[in-house]
Amino acid sequence: MQLVNLHPPDRQRPSLLYLPGLDGTGKLFYRQRPELVNHFNLLALRLTPGPLPDDWSAIAKALHQLIYQEQELALPLYLCGESFGGCLALAYSCLYPQEVAKLILVNPATAFDRRPWLQWGIPFHQWLPNALQTLTTLTGLPFLAAVERLQPQDRRQLLNAMRSIPPAIVAQRLALLQNFNQQELDLGKISAPSLILASGRDLLLPSVEEAHKLQSHLPKAMVKILPHSGHACLLEKELSLQKILQAAQWLPELVLLNKNS
Repeated sequence: MQLVNLHPPDRQRPSLLYLPGLDGTGKLFYRQRPELVNHFNLLALRLTPGPLPDDWSAIAKALHQLIYQEQELALPLYLCGESFGGCLALAYSCLYPQEVAKLILVNPATAFDRRPWLQWGIPFHQWLPNALQTLTTLTGLPFLAAVERLQPQDRRQLLNAMRSIPPAIVAQRLALLQNFNQQELDLGKISAPSLILASGRDLLLPSVEEAHKLQSHLPKAMVKILPHSGHACLLEKELSLQKILQAAQWLPELVLLNKNS
């Protein structure tokens, strides 16, 4: 695990840390970077090819160590977790609530255990021949994204990111999702306001249903439904996280103005 600066560090701005999906590269946030860089010191978590710890608390503690080693990261921070990263964002926010100013969850994979057809692939994925893995990734693209809402280069980036993960590591990360149990987390400890983005055309996970379920457990949560978006919505050319945060009055300058009014 490592933290990567998405632009030259700027400690004068609040930090936003992106926790990536299953690919773990941290590279699929690039469409949102140009607008958000005007408001935040942007960083991303990158998961190295090796296996992660076997439980979410241990992963959250490892992330906590990284954050305290990062001199350019100001606390408390905005934490943005997408899919797999949404599970980690929740685990981290429960363990270290005082370090999270705002929590953004993008189609969090907390409902993975309610998709049995995804779980069936865990023990077999690491044994698939390379050609079959590629075919599976290509045919699975409509499940990962609303394809028509992605530019061709964005589709390629998504496929390349998914193909970059060794099969054994994919299997381990899927097993982590299978074992994620939000009932073991005390979500009531999360003091930060939460914004849950849920894609209406997510074919991979029941994101809208899960967003409302999470909202009922998080003390200060609101849900934003993206009716036309797919699972990998942050890659869509028409989606602007900056505009969503602006509408929620979550951009740092707007928060400051509201406090002074």
